Amino acid sequence: MPVKKIAILASFVGVAGLYAEDRANLFHIKRNKNRNEVHYAVRYDKATCKPLESDPLFGYWLMIEKGPGVTEPIGRFEQMAYGIKSQELQGEVLTVQLKAFPDRPVRISFTHKSPCKVTATININGQEAQLKTISVFAEEGLIKPTVKYIDISGVKGGAAVTERINR
Repeated sequence: MPVKKIAILASFVGVAGLYAEDRANLFHIKRNKNRNEVHYAVRYDKATCKPLESDPLFGYWLMIEKGPGVTEPIGRFEQMAYGIKSQELQGEVLTVQLKAFPDRPVRISFTHKSPCKVTATININGQEAQLKTISVFAEEGLIKPTVKYIDISGVKGGAAVTERINR
């Protein structure tokens, strides 16, 4: 395995203890192409409950097809679809635009209770809800896939909420 790839994978392992709710992800994107998923995680300091670095949210592949816990960085070409367009921290809220979904900002809140809690929310059916999954159904094309619809799933007040966006 190339040294650069080992360093990138090691960085995931090295910050595993820093993720919200002891999980490596806040939300993820699923596709109908295969079972692999793009997960999004945030780096933060548990003691101060503040994000680390200027761009604390990052994405990576969870390669379910290869086995449990196998991760890979998002490739250069894949960044066009699954990368992060922008991140802006204002107070205790990090507002993020995903390239895959630029018209719906994701808000990541850092709650200073013990323990620190980090939550990603998005507008689902006109209401702010905790984001869990964005599912993309696409048909393969000659050059690139054509997205037919996107399902956004989350939780609001303990109840599941979903929205389908037809393309």
